[in-house]
Amino acid sequence: MTSKPLAVSLALATLTLSTTFSLQPDQHKVLLVSFDGFRWDYLYKVPTPHFHYMMKSGVHVKQVSNIFITKTYPNHYTMVTGLFAESHGIVANDMFDPILNKSFSLDHMNIYDSEFWEEATPIWITNQRAGHATGSAMWPGTDVKIHKSFATHYMPYNESVSFEDRVAKIIEWFTAEKPINLGLLYWEDPDDMGHHLGPDSPLMGPVIADIDDKLGYLIQMLKKAKLWNVVNLIITSDHGMTQCSEDRVIELDQYLDKDHYTLIDQSPVAAILPKEGKFDEVYEALADAHPNLTVYKKEEIPKRWHYTRNERIQPIIAVADEGWYILQNKSDDFLLGNHGYDNALAEMHPIFLAHGPAFRKNFTKEAMNSTDLYPLLCHLLNITAMPHNGSFRNVQDLLRSAAPKAIPYTQTTTLLLGTDKPGAYEQEESYPYFIGVSLGIMIVIVFFVIFIKHFIPSQVPALQDRQAEIAQPLLQA
Repeated sequence: MTSKPLAVSLALATLTLSTTFSLQPDQHKVLLVSFDGFRWDYLYKVPTPHFHYMMKSGVHVKQVSNIFITKTYPNHYTMVTGLFAESHGIVANDMFDPILNKSFSLDHMNIYDSEFWEEATPIWITNQRAGHATGSAMWPGTDVKIHKSFATHYMPYNESVSFEDRVAKIIEWFTAEKPINLGLLYWEDPDDMGHHLGPDSPLMGPVIADIDDKLGYLIQMLKKAKLWNVVNLIITSDHGMTQCSEDRVIELDQYLDKDHYTLIDQSPVAAILPKEGKFDEVYEALADAHPNLTVYKKEEIPKRWHYTRNERIQPIIAVADEGWYILQNKSDDFLLGNHGYDNALAEMHPIFLAHGPAFRKNFTKEAMNSTDLYPLLCHLLNITAMPHNGSFRNVQDLLRSAAPKAIPYTQTTTLLLGTDKPGAYEQEESYPYFIGVSLGIMIVIVFFVIFIKHFIPSQVPALQDRQAEIAQPLLQA
Protein backbone atom coordinates (compact mmCIF):
# COMPACT_ATOMS: atom_id res chain seq x y z
CA MET A 1 0.00 0.00 0.00
CA THR A 2 1.29 3.48 -0.86
CA SER A 3 2.10 5.58 2.23
CA LYS A 4 0.09 8.71 2.97
CA PRO A 5 2.98 11.22 2.44
CA LEU A 6 3.80 9.53 -0.86
CA ALA A 7 0.19 9.65 -2.01
CA VAL A 8 -0.07 13.34 -1.12
CA SER A 9 3.15 14.12 -2.98
CA LEU A 10 2.04 12.15 -6.01
CA ALA A 11 -1.31 13.95 -6.08
CA LEU A 12 0.37 17.35 -5.82
CA ALA A 13 2.80 16.56 -8.60
CA THR A 14 0.06 15.28 -10.89
CA LEU A 15 -2.19 18.27 -10.18
CA THR A 16 0.60 20.78 -10.69
CA LEU A 17 1.79 19.28 -13.95
CA SER A 18 -1.73 19.02 -15.33
CA THR A 19 -2.46 22.68 -14.58
CA THR A 20 0.94 23.77 -15.87
CA PHE A 21 0.63 22.19 -19.30
CA SER A 22 -3.09 22.62 -19.97
CA LEU A 23 -5.50 25.49 -19.93
CA GLN A 24 -6.84 26.40 -16.53
CA PRO A 25 -10.62 26.90 -16.23
CA ASP A 26 -10.30 30.68 -16.13
CA GLN A 27 -8.29 30.56 -19.36
CA HIS A 28 -11.15 29.14 -21.47
CA LYS A 29 -11.77 32.71 -22.55
CA VAL A 30 -11.88 34.06 -26.09
CA LEU A 31 -12.02 37.53 -27.59
CA LEU A 32 -12.79 37.46 -31.31
CA VAL A 33 -12.09 40.74 -33.13
CA SER A 34 -13.01 41.56 -36.72
CA PHE A 35 -11.60 44.52 -38.61
CA ASP A 36 -14.03 44.61 -41.53
CA GLY A 37 -12.37 44.43 -44.94
CA PHE A 38 -8.79 44.05 -43.66
CA ARG A 39 -7.10 42.34 -46.61
CA TRP A 40 -4.32 39.87 -45.84
CA ASP A 41 -1.55 41.96 -47.43
CA TYR A 42 -2.46 45.19 -45.64
CA LEU A 43 -0.06 43.87 -42.99
CA TYR A 44 2.81 44.72 -45.34
CA LYS A 45 1.63 47.85 -47.16
CA VAL A 46 2.72 50.17 -44.34
CA PRO A 47 4.47 49.64 -41.00
CA THR A 48 2.13 47.69 -38.72
CA PRO A 49 4.18 47.03 -35.56
CA HIS A 50 1.25 45.91 -33.38
CA PHE A 51 0.09 43.33 -35.90
CA HIS A 52 3.66 42.07 -36.20
CA TYR A 53 3.95 41.92 -32.43
CA MET A 54 0.89 39.65 -32.48
CA MET A 55 2.53 37.52 -35.17
CA LYS A 56 5.74 37.12 -33.18
CA SER A 57 4.10 36.49 -29.81
CA GLY A 58 1.35 34.27 -31.22
CA VAL A 59 0.26 32.60 -34.45
CA HIS A 60 -0.36 33.85 -37.98
CA VAL A 61 -2.12 32.17 -40.91
CA LYS A 62 -0.91 33.40 -44.28
CA GLN A 63 -3.93 32.46 -46.41
CA VAL A 64 -7.48 32.33 -45.08
CA SER A 65 -10.03 31.12 -47.61
CA ASN A 66 -13.35 32.74 -46.80
CA ILE A 67 -16.74 31.82 -48.23
CA PHE A 68 -18.61 32.94 -51.33
CA ILE A 69 -19.99 35.50 -51.56
CA THR A 70 -17.17 37.51 -50.03
CA LYS A 71 -19.36 40.05 -48.28
CA THR A 72 -19.77 41.16 -44.69
CA TYR A 73 -22.85 39.45 -43.32
CA PRO A 74 -22.36 36.02 -44.94
CA ASN A 75 -18.76 35.79 -43.75
CA HIS A 76 -19.37 37.08 -40.25
CA TYR A 77 -22.09 34.48 -39.79
CA THR A 78 -19.78 31.79 -41.13
CA MET A 79 -17.15 32.68 -38.52
CA VAL A 80 -19.62 32.06 -35.69
CA THR A 81 -21.41 29.02 -37.17
CA GLY A 82 -18.76 27.23 -39.23
CA LEU A 83 -21.25 26.92 -42.09
CA PHE A 84 -21.26 27.87 -45.75
CA ALA A 85 -23.76 30.55 -46.74
CA GLU A 86 -26.14 28.05 -48.30
CA SER A 87 -26.33 26.29 -44.92
CA HIS A 88 -26.55 29.20 -42.48
CA GLY A 89 -28.95 31.18 -44.67
CA ILE A 90 -27.29 34.62 -44.68
CA VAL A 91 -26.44 34.36 -48.35
CA ALA A 92 -25.84 38.06 -49.04
CA ASN A 93 -26.08 41.53 -47.52
CA ASP A 94 -29.32 41.93 -49.47
CA MET A 95 -31.69 38.96 -49.79
CA PHE A 96 -35.22 37.95 -50.65
CA ASP A 97 -36.81 34.83 -49.18
CA PRO A 98 -39.63 33.59 -51.45
CA ILE A 99 -41.02 31.29 -48.75
CA LEU A 100 -41.19 34.00 -46.09
CA ASN A 101 -41.98 36.60 -48.79
CA LYS A 102 -39.63 38.95 -46.95
CA SER A 103 -36.59 41.02 -47.83
CA PHE A 104 -33.36 41.53 -45.89
CA SER A 105 -31.29 44.62 -46.62
CA LEU A 106 -28.58 46.58 -44.84
CA ASP A 107 -29.80 49.74 -46.54
CA HIS A 108 -33.25 49.46 -44.99
CA MET A 109 -32.06 47.94 -41.69
CA ASN A 110 -34.70 45.22 -41.79
CA ILE A 111 -32.00 42.83 -40.65
CA TYR A 112 -33.55 42.25 -37.23
CA ASP A 113 -36.10 39.72 -38.43
CA SER A 114 -35.22 36.56 -36.49
CA GLU A 115 -36.45 34.26 -39.25
CA PHE A 116 -33.52 35.17 -41.48
CA TRP A 117 -30.99 34.09 -38.84
CA GLU A 118 -32.47 30.89 -37.50
CA GLU A 119 -31.29 28.42 -40.13
CA ALA A 120 -28.18 28.18 -37.92
CA THR A 121 -27.22 28.53 -34.26
CA PRO A 122 -24.40 31.03 -33.68
CA ILE A 123 -21.71 30.30 -31.13
CA TRP A 124 -22.95 32.79 -28.56
CA ILE A 125 -26.23 30.89 -28.28
CA THR A 126 -24.40 27.56 -27.88
CA ASN A 127 -22.04 29.13 -25.36
CA GLN A 128 -24.93 30.49 -23.30
CA ARG A 129 -26.81 27.19 -23.43
CA ALA A 130 -23.69 25.65 -21.87
CA GLY A 131 -24.09 28.00 -18.91
CA HIS A 132 -21.63 30.72 -19.93
CA ALA A 133 -21.98 34.41 -20.77
CA THR A 134 -21.17 36.31 -23.96
CA GLY A 135 -20.50 39.99 -24.55
CA SER A 136 -20.68 41.61 -27.98
CA ALA A 137 -19.62 45.05 -29.16
CA MET A 138 -21.42 45.43 -32.50
CA TRP A 139 -20.76 41.95 -33.94
CA PRO A 140 -23.33 41.35 -36.73
CA GLY A 141 -26.30 39.36 -35.45
CA THR A 142 -25.69 39.63 -31.72
CA ASP A 143 -28.36 42.31 -31.36
CA VAL A 144 -30.91 40.08 -33.11
CA LYS A 145 -33.14 37.71 -31.15
CA ILE A 146 -32.09 34.32 -32.53
CA HIS A 147 -33.77 31.15 -31.24
CA LYS A 148 -35.41 33.31 -28.57
CA SER A 149 -32.07 34.64 -27.26
CA PHE A 150 -29.82 37.66 -27.58
CA ALA A 151 -26.18 37.69 -26.58
CA THR A 152 -25.94 37.95 -22.77
CA HIS A 153 -24.53 41.47 -23.09
CA TYR A 154 -24.57 43.41 -26.32
CA MET A 155 -24.34 46.92 -27.70
CA PRO A 156 -27.11 47.70 -30.21
CA TYR A 157 -25.44 48.47 -33.50
CA ASN A 158 -24.38 52.09 -33.80
CA GLU A 159 -21.41 52.89 -36.02
CA SER A 160 -20.88 56.23 -34.26
CA VAL A 161 -19.71 54.44 -31.07
CA SER A 162 -15.93 54.74 -30.89
CA PHE A 163 -13.52 51.83 -30.91
CA GLU A 164 -12.31 52.86 -27.45
CA ASP A 165 -15.84 52.70 -26.05
CA ARG A 166 -16.35 49.26 -27.56
CA VAL A 167 -13.10 48.02 -26.02
CA ALA A 168 -14.10 49.49 -22.65
CA LYS A 169 -17.33 47.49 -22.68
CA ILE A 170 -15.52 44.27 -23.59
CA ILE A 171 -13.03 44.79 -20.73
CA GLU A 172 -15.89 45.57 -18.34
CA TRP A 173 -17.67 42.34 -19.23
CA PHE A 174 -14.51 40.20 -18.92
CA THR A 175 -13.75 41.63 -15.48
CA ALA A 176 -17.28 41.73 -14.05
CA GLU A 177 -18.32 39.78 -10.95
CA LYS A 178 -19.95 37.30 -13.32
CA PRO A 179 -17.54 37.55 -16.25
CA ILE A 180 -18.08 36.56 -19.83
CA ASN A 181 -15.94 33.83 -21.37
CA LEU A 182 -16.61 34.92 -24.98
CA GLY A 183 -16.23 38.45 -26.30
CA LEU A 184 -17.00 39.59 -29.85
CA LEU A 185 -15.73 42.94 -31.15
CA TYR A 186 -16.42 44.46 -34.57
CA TRP A 187 -14.98 47.56 -36.25
CA GLU A 188 -16.16 48.96 -39.60
CA ASP A 189 -12.77 49.95 -41.00
CA PRO A 190 -10.75 49.57 -43.13
CA ASP A 191 -13.78 48.43 -45.16
CA ASP A 192 -15.56 51.80 -45.19
CA MET A 193 -12.50 53.71 -46.37
CA GLY A 194 -11.50 50.90 -48.73
CA HIS A 195 -14.80 51.35 -50.57
CA HIS A 196 -14.39 55.11 -50.88
CA LEU A 197 -10.67 55.30 -51.66
CA GLY A 198 -9.93 51.93 -53.24
CA PRO A 199 -7.33 49.60 -51.70
CA ASP A 200 -4.57 50.78 -54.07
CA SER A 201 -4.90 54.42 -53.06
CA PRO A 202 -1.91 55.92 -51.18
CA LEU A 203 -4.50 57.37 -48.81
CA MET A 204 -5.18 53.86 -47.51
CA GLY A 205 -1.80 53.92 -45.75
CA PRO A 206 -2.98 56.11 -42.86
CA VAL A 207 -6.20 54.07 -42.62
CA ILE A 208 -4.24 50.83 -42.18
CA ALA A 209 -1.87 52.53 -39.72
CA ASP A 210 -4.89 53.68 -37.71
CA ILE A 211 -6.17 50.10 -37.48
CA ASP A 212 -2.73 49.06 -36.24
CA ASP A 213 -2.95 51.77 -33.58
CA LYS A 214 -6.36 50.48 -32.56
CA LEU A 215 -4.96 46.97 -32.17
CA GLY A 216 -2.18 48.48 -30.03
CA TYR A 217 -4.78 50.18 -27.87
CA LEU A 218 -6.67 46.91 -27.43
CA ILE A 219 -3.47 45.10 -26.40
CA GLN A 220 -2.64 47.88 -23.95
CA MET A 221 -6.09 47.72 -22.35
CA LEU A 222 -5.97 43.92 -22.06
CA LYS A 223 -2.61 44.17 -20.33
CA LYS A 224 -3.84 46.89 -18.01
CA ALA A 225 -6.79 44.66 -17.03
CA LYS A 226 -4.42 41.67 -16.57
CA LEU A 227 -6.20 39.79 -19.36
CA TRP A 228 -3.42 39.65 -21.96
CA ASN A 229 -2.08 36.26 -20.82
CA VAL A 230 -5.49 34.91 -19.85
CA VAL A 231 -7.74 35.65 -22.82
CA ASN A 232 -7.22 33.96 -26.17
CA LEU A 233 -7.30 36.91 -28.58
CA ILE A 234 -8.12 36.24 -32.23
CA ILE A 235 -7.78 39.04 -34.80
CA THR A 236 -9.46 38.39 -38.12
CA SER A 237 -11.59 39.93 -40.87
CA ASP A 238 -14.40 38.91 -43.17
CA HIS A 239 -12.96 39.63 -46.62
CA GLY A 240 -10.46 41.68 -48.57
CA MET A 241 -10.96 44.42 -51.15
CA THR A 242 -10.13 45.01 -54.81
CA GLN A 243 -9.61 48.18 -56.84
CA CYS A 244 -12.40 49.16 -59.23
CA SER A 245 -12.57 51.73 -62.01
CA GLU A 246 -15.32 53.57 -63.85
CA ASP A 247 -13.70 52.21 -66.99
CA ARG A 248 -14.69 48.69 -65.87
CA VAL A 249 -18.46 48.94 -65.48
CA ILE A 250 -21.14 46.57 -66.76
CA GLU A 251 -24.54 48.26 -67.17
CA LEU A 252 -27.47 45.85 -67.01
CA ASP A 253 -29.75 48.35 -68.75
CA GLN A 254 -27.79 47.77 -71.94
CA TYR A 255 -28.91 44.14 -72.00
CA LEU A 256 -32.10 43.76 -69.96
CA ASP A 257 -35.54 45.31 -69.77
CA LYS A 258 -36.04 46.59 -66.21
CA ASP A 259 -39.62 45.32 -66.22
CA HIS A 260 -38.47 41.73 -66.73
CA TYR A 261 -36.60 41.22 -63.44
CA THR A 262 -35.89 42.41 -59.93
CA LEU A 263 -32.30 43.03 -58.86
CA ILE A 264 -32.05 41.58 -55.35
CA ASP A 265 -28.32 41.93 -54.68
CA GLN A 266 -25.89 44.06 -56.61
CA SER A 267 -22.22 44.25 -57.60
CA PRO A 268 -20.14 42.20 -58.00
CA VAL A 269 -22.61 39.31 -57.71
CA ALA A 270 -25.94 40.41 -59.17
CA ALA A 271 -28.74 38.27 -57.74
CA ILE A 272 -31.50 38.35 -60.35
CA LEU A 273 -35.12 37.34 -59.84
CA PRO A 274 -36.87 37.15 -63.24
CA LYS A 275 -40.52 38.11 -63.39
CA GLU A 276 -42.95 35.26 -63.98
CA GLY A 277 -42.49 33.77 -67.43
CA LYS A 278 -39.35 35.81 -68.15
CA PHE A 279 -36.64 33.43 -66.90
CA ASP A 280 -35.41 32.24 -70.31
CA GLU A 281 -35.52 35.70 -71.81
CA VAL A 282 -33.49 37.22 -68.94
CA TYR A 283 -30.95 34.40 -68.91
CA GLU A 284 -30.39 34.40 -72.64
CA ALA A 285 -30.03 38.18 -72.74
CA LEU A 286 -27.26 38.06 -70.12
CA ALA A 287 -25.52 34.77 -70.94
CA ASP A 288 -23.13 36.27 -73.51
CA ALA A 289 -23.71 39.93 -72.80
CA HIS A 290 -20.23 40.92 -71.64
CA PRO A 291 -16.82 39.20 -71.69
CA ASN A 292 -16.18 40.09 -68.01
CA LEU A 293 -19.53 38.78 -66.78
CA THR A 294 -20.30 35.12 -66.08
CA VAL A 295 -23.97 34.20 -65.74
CA TYR A 296 -25.21 31.08 -63.94
CA LYS A 297 -28.55 29.40 -63.57
CA LYS A 298 -28.87 28.50 -59.90
CA GLU A 299 -28.34 24.79 -60.51
CA GLU A 300 -25.17 25.52 -62.52
CA ILE A 301 -23.37 27.56 -59.86
CA PRO A 302 -19.89 26.02 -59.27
CA LYS A 303 -19.95 23.42 -56.50
CA ARG A 304 -16.80 24.83 -54.91
CA TRP A 305 -18.79 27.92 -53.90
CA HIS A 306 -21.30 25.88 -51.86
CA TYR A 307 -23.89 28.37 -53.02
CA THR A 308 -26.85 26.46 -54.43
CA ARG A 309 -28.98 24.81 -51.75
CA ASN A 310 -30.95 27.70 -50.31
CA GLU A 311 -34.20 29.37 -51.36
CA ARG A 312 -32.64 32.80 -50.83
CA ILE A 313 -30.15 32.22 -53.64
CA GLN A 314 -31.87 33.65 -56.70
CA PRO A 315 -32.62 31.73 -59.93
CA ILE A 316 -29.90 33.63 -61.83
CA ILE A 317 -26.66 35.11 -60.55
CA ALA A 318 -24.27 37.18 -62.64
CA VAL A 319 -20.69 37.33 -61.35
CA ALA A 320 -18.28 40.05 -62.46
CA ASP A 321 -14.58 39.42 -63.00
CA GLU A 322 -12.26 40.86 -60.39
CA GLY A 323 -12.19 44.65 -60.54
CA TRP A 324 -15.34 44.90 -62.69
CA TYR A 325 -18.49 46.55 -61.39
CA ILE A 326 -22.16 45.76 -62.12
CA LEU A 327 -24.66 48.63 -62.22
CA GLN A 328 -28.17 48.90 -63.61
CA ASN A 329 -26.99 52.16 -65.15
CA LYS A 330 -24.35 54.77 -64.48
CA SER A 331 -26.70 56.86 -62.35
CA ASP A 332 -26.27 54.25 -59.58
CA ASP A 333 -23.66 54.67 -56.86
CA PHE A 334 -20.15 53.55 -57.75
CA LEU A 335 -17.39 52.61 -55.30
CA LEU A 336 -13.66 52.67 -55.99
CA GLY A 337 -13.12 49.56 -53.88
CA ASN A 338 -15.34 46.51 -53.70
CA HIS A 339 -15.57 42.90 -52.55
CA GLY A 340 -17.93 40.00 -53.03
CA TYR A 341 -15.97 38.37 -55.86
CA ASP A 342 -14.82 34.75 -56.20
CA ASN A 343 -13.43 33.59 -52.85
CA ALA A 344 -10.50 31.92 -54.63
CA LEU A 345 -9.06 35.35 -55.47
CA ALA A 346 -6.19 36.41 -53.21
CA GLU A 347 -7.48 39.97 -52.94
CA MET A 348 -10.65 38.68 -51.29
CA HIS A 349 -8.76 36.91 -48.50
CA PRO A 350 -8.83 38.19 -44.89
CA ILE A 351 -6.33 37.94 -42.02
CA PHE A 352 -5.92 35.62 -39.04
CA LEU A 353 -3.68 36.17 -36.02
CA ALA A 354 -4.05 34.86 -32.47
CA HIS A 355 -2.36 35.12 -29.08
CA GLY A 356 -3.13 33.61 -25.71
CA PRO A 357 -2.52 30.72 -23.32
CA ALA A 358 -3.85 28.19 -25.82
CA PHE A 359 -1.76 29.34 -28.79
CA ARG A 360 1.81 28.72 -29.80
CA LYS A 361 4.32 31.53 -30.12
CA ASN A 362 6.06 32.72 -33.25
CA PHE A 363 4.27 30.16 -35.43
CA THR A 364 3.13 30.66 -39.00
CA LYS A 365 0.69 28.38 -40.79
CA GLU A 366 0.23 28.40 -44.54
CA ALA A 367 -3.55 28.13 -44.90
CA MET A 368 -6.92 27.55 -43.27
CA ASN A 369 -10.60 28.01 -44.12
CA SER A 370 -12.82 30.53 -42.39
CA THR A 371 -15.18 27.64 -41.58
CA ASP A 372 -12.38 26.18 -39.42
CA LEU A 373 -12.59 29.08 -36.99
CA TYR A 374 -15.86 27.85 -35.46
CA PRO A 375 -14.61 24.43 -34.27
CA LEU A 376 -11.46 26.15 -32.98
CA LEU A 377 -13.61 28.57 -30.96
CA CYS A 378 -15.68 25.72 -29.54
CA HIS A 379 -12.50 23.90 -28.52
CA LEU A 380 -11.11 27.00 -26.81
CA LEU A 381 -14.39 27.57 -24.97
CA ASN A 382 -14.72 23.88 -24.08
CA ILE A 383 -18.23 23.68 -25.52
CA THR A 384 -19.79 21.17 -27.91
CA ALA A 385 -19.93 22.38 -31.51
CA MET A 386 -23.05 22.26 -33.60
CA PRO A 387 -22.80 20.52 -37.02
CA HIS A 388 -20.55 22.60 -39.27
CA ASN A 389 -18.48 22.65 -42.45
CA GLY A 390 -15.14 23.31 -40.78
CA SER A 391 -12.33 21.10 -39.52
CA PHE A 392 -10.68 21.37 -36.12
CA ARG A 393 -7.84 19.15 -37.33
CA ASN A 394 -7.01 21.78 -39.91
CA VAL A 395 -6.20 24.34 -37.19
CA GLN A 396 -5.12 22.11 -34.32
CA ASP A 397 -1.45 22.82 -35.04
CA LEU A 398 -2.01 26.46 -33.99
CA LEU A 399 -2.35 25.27 -30.40
CA ARG A 400 0.39 24.62 -27.86
CA SER A 401 -0.77 21.03 -27.44
CA ALA A 402 0.38 20.27 -31.01
CA ALA A 403 4.03 20.39 -31.92
CA PRO A 404 4.81 20.22 -35.64
CA LYS A 405 7.85 22.22 -36.75
CA ALA A 406 7.14 25.93 -36.73
CA ILE A 407 7.79 28.21 -39.66
CA PRO A 408 10.10 30.94 -38.33
CA TYR A 409 8.59 34.38 -37.94
CA THR A 410 9.77 36.93 -40.46
CA GLN A 411 9.02 40.60 -40.83
CA THR A 412 10.98 41.21 -44.02
CA THR A 413 8.42 43.19 -46.00
CA THR A 414 7.65 45.58 -43.19
CA LEU A 415 11.30 45.99 -42.24
CA LEU A 416 12.06 46.99 -45.81
CA LEU A 417 9.56 49.78 -45.30
CA GLY A 418 11.48 50.93 -42.24
CA THR A 419 9.48 49.39 -39.43
CA ASP A 420 11.25 49.14 -36.11
CA LYS A 421 10.51 46.13 -34.00
CA PRO A 422 8.19 47.09 -31.12
CA GLY A 423 10.95 46.90 -28.50
CA ALA A 424 8.67 47.55 -25.54
CA TYR A 425 6.84 44.34 -26.36
CA GLU A 426 9.93 42.23 -27.05
CA GLN A 427 10.97 41.92 -23.41
CA GLU A 428 7.61 40.77 -22.13
CA GLU A 429 7.25 37.04 -21.61
CA SER A 430 4.41 34.86 -20.44
CA TYR A 431 5.45 34.92 -16.77
CA PRO A 432 2.53 32.87 -15.43
CA TYR A 433 3.44 30.03 -17.77
CA PHE A 434 7.11 29.92 -16.70
CA ILE A 435 6.20 30.24 -13.03
CA GLY A 436 3.84 27.29 -13.45
CA VAL A 437 6.52 25.21 -15.14
CA SER A 438 9.07 26.07 -12.43
CA LEU A 439 6.59 25.22 -9.68
CA GLY A 440 5.82 21.92 -11.36
CA ILE A 441 9.50 20.99 -11.56
CA MET A 442 10.07 21.92 -7.91
CA ILE A 443 7.18 19.75 -6.71
CA VAL A 444 8.38 16.82 -8.81
CA ILE A 445 11.81 17.16 -7.13
CA VAL A 446 10.15 17.27 -3.69
CA PHE A 447 8.15 14.18 -4.65
CA PHE A 448 11.30 12.21 -5.48
CA VAL A 449 13.05 13.36 -2.27
CA ILE A 450 10.10 12.16 -0.19
CA PHE A 451 10.03 8.96 -2.25
CA ILE A 452 13.69 8.24 -1.54
CA LYS A 453 13.62 9.24 2.14
CA HIS A 454 10.30 7.67 3.09
CA PHE A 455 9.19 5.00 0.65
CA ILE A 456 12.42 3.01 0.15
CA PRO A 457 13.49 2.77 3.84
CA SER A 458 9.96 1.86 4.88
CA GLN A 459 9.88 -0.98 2.36
CA VAL A 460 13.23 -2.60 3.31
CA PRO A 461 12.07 -4.01 6.70
CA ALA A 462 8.85 -5.13 5.13
CA LEU A 463 10.80 -6.98 2.47
CA GLN A 464 13.00 -8.65 5.12
CA ASP A 465 9.92 -9.72 7.08
CA ARG A 466 8.40 -11.12 3.92
CA GLN A 467 11.54 -13.17 3.17
CA ALA A 468 11.53 -14.56 6.73
CA GLU A 469 7.88 -15.48 6.38
CA ILE A 470 8.57 -17.42 3.18
CA ALA A 471 11.35 -19.40 4.97
CA GLN A 472 8.90 -20.75 7.59
CA PRO A 473 7.23 -24.17 6.95
CA LEU A 474 3.53 -24.24 6.18
CA LEU A 475 1.28 -24.68 9.18
CA GLN A 476 0.18 -28.21 9.64
CA ALA A 477 -3.47 -28.95 9.91
